[in-house]
Amino acid sequence: MGQGLKSVCRLLKGRKVLFTDPTAHVKVGYHAPTRPLPVNVELLRAALMSDDPARAALVALIAFHGLRAGQLQRLQLTDVRDSRLHVEGRVIILAEPVRERLRAYLDMRQQRWPDTGNPHLFLTKPTGRRTEECSRRWIWLTIGPELSIAAIREDRILDEAHATGGDVRRLADLFGLSIEAGTRYTGVLSHPDLTNDDHA
Repeated sequence: MGQGLKSVCRLLKGRKVLFTDPTAHVKVGYHAPTRPLPVNVELLRAALMSDDPARAALVALIAFHGLRAGQLQRLQLTDVRDSRLHVEGRVIILAEPVRERLRAYLDMRQQRWPDTGNPHLFLTKPTGRRTEECSRRWIWLTIGPELSIAAIREDRILDEAHATGGDVRRLADLFGLSIEAGTRYTGVLSHPDLTNDDHA
């Protein structure tokens, strides 16, 4: 309630209805963190099997290796070498399904932008002629409205938490999480959706 009131007051001040924000120095609590839950497996499979190589590659990198939107944006061609992904000081051995989809995407990339000077892995129509990274909006639109980066990433981390019996240190090492963030996933291992045999 306190956060809602602060938001209303900020909005009113921004529209010059209020001269000062009476809640500016009032400390309030925070929203309780949401419980991470598995994604719809059929939707995820459809995205991984997409005819669009960019969509399949993006979803594979999130679903198998838990990459974030910013990491996907900043990835460069040289970050993928020797079947490994080099991202933010970590070296990730790429799963075979990810390698397959990256190969298909790179073939398409070469055909579509054979003379591009853009070093980034993922290109769009505008960035294929320039050198900047793709936008987050492009990533969201390419993945599609039925799935989100956060949901796919959470599903992958939950799967690892389930497979390791809640090893927080492993989650931290694999996905660049803090210990506190890792416990958010290990704390829901008893959720009924995580015991469903269809969850993969």
